[in-house]
Amino acid sequence: MINAKHLLLMTAIILCLAGMLPRGALCREQISPKVMNLEQIVALAVAQNPEIEEVQSDVLAARSDLQQVEAAYYPQIEAIAVAGPMRDAKEPLVVNGRITDPSPGLSFSSIGIFGKFDITATQPLYTFGKISNRKEAAARGVKAKEHAVADKKGQIVLRVRQLYYGLVLASSGLNYADESMDFFASAAQRIRKLLELESTTVKESDLYQVEAYRSEAVRFRSEAEKGMKTSYLALKAMLRMAPGEEFAAADKSLPGSPEKLTDLADFIQAARTNRPEFKQLAEALVAKEYLVKGAESDLYPSFFAAAVGSFAGAPGRDRLDSQYLPDELNHAYGGVVAGAKWNLDFGISRAKVDKAKAEYQRLVNTKAVAEMNIPIQVTKVYQDCLEALVSVNSYREAATASRKWVLTAMTDFDMGVGSADNMLRAIDMYGRNQGKYVEALFRYNLSRAELEYVTGMKTW
Repeated sequence: MINAKHLLLMTAIILCLAGMLPRGALCREQISPKVMNLEQIVALAVAQNPEIEEVQSDVLAARSDLQQVEAAYYPQIEAIAVAGPMRDAKEPLVVNGRITDPSPGLSFSSIGIFGKFDITATQPLYTFGKISNRKEAAARGVKAKEHAVADKKGQIVLRVRQLYYGLVLASSGLNYADESMDFFASAAQRIRKLLELESTTVKESDLYQVEAYRSEAVRFRSEAEKGMKTSYLALKAMLRMAPGEEFAAADKSLPGSPEKLTDLADFIQAARTNRPEFKQLAEALVAKEYLVKGAESDLYPSFFAAAVGSFAGAPGRDRLDSQYLPDELNHAYGGVVAGAKWNLDFGISRAKVDKAKAEYQRLVNTKAVAEMNIPIQVTKVYQDCLEALVSVNSYREAATASRKWVLTAMTDFDMGVGSADNMLRAIDMYGRNQGKYVEALFRYNLSRAELEYVTGMKTW
């Protein structure tokens, strides 16, 4: 029986051994989050997004349709094999000028078996475009589906960029909020110091004024924290990360902005040339055109060559060798024939042609509507981007000026020639301008990302 003394001794030994083990042997070592930039996050999100995989399945289905049409150029083979019971029979005899049947009567022992195998190989020769038109339509259909995949990737990339910029914006907002709060803390320290020295340039209410201004920075910081958590969790979900897996954004600030944008006409032209939806629509339009031709070709006959063979055997029946009396149960023959097939349905095929033409015309109208709306869509996004760019440049200058104001106001306050109110207003204005600057920079990057999406100019 283990007494208390032995138990204490064993505990001490275990603790000593635990101290000698590596740290990771007793507890899981803390894994630092993986640092990724925007391109790495985009690549990871695109590589495993189920929406993209769903559209890629449509590409595989379209390729299967193309393979089926291509296979129509080759011989189509049909083989049928049957077997079953059959009554035994003897070859007929002519007795006294009369044909007699010497076959045994019906009984269990007179029932035998028979087997038959028929095979036909048909090779199309000329079909008036039934196969070639549908092959071209299927090939265009594959390309259309591939452009649909590219469009879906563009949508995912746009979504990821929006979330990533939101994450970086929130992180920048936290830094600027902390900087403003540091300025307010420094101002409060300066005021307290002068109050202790019983200076006549400050009063107790100045400290209350500091807290009043500081509350706005606290609120801004709280909103930034909420935005950062929301963007982070949304990005993590898009990256399909495990619950314990973490990552960190490599960028600490939003990408800068250019001095100006290129002409609107360049973006509109790029949209008409590069957008995957228009490429998809163009391929679908050509595919429909070939389907119309394929439906029209169904109005004409198809010429073919065929190789046929038939083999049958019934062991219990005598074989009758006659060119005039075919034996369906005992024979072997084959041959090559040529023929034509023409379906006359009194209006059904013509109605299919009319339907195909109507579907083609509908796509033509869809393309016309899209071409009409493209300049409107691109112009709207372009103007949003341009407005944000103007705001970025304006608030950048304002933030720089207000920071100089803060430093000057603090220096004046320390020298006794400036007021606390002027110093606090400078800090508050700097925080507001800095916040509006990063917000404008965020709007610019979002508008730029959307502009690249609606024009198809950006590839990742």
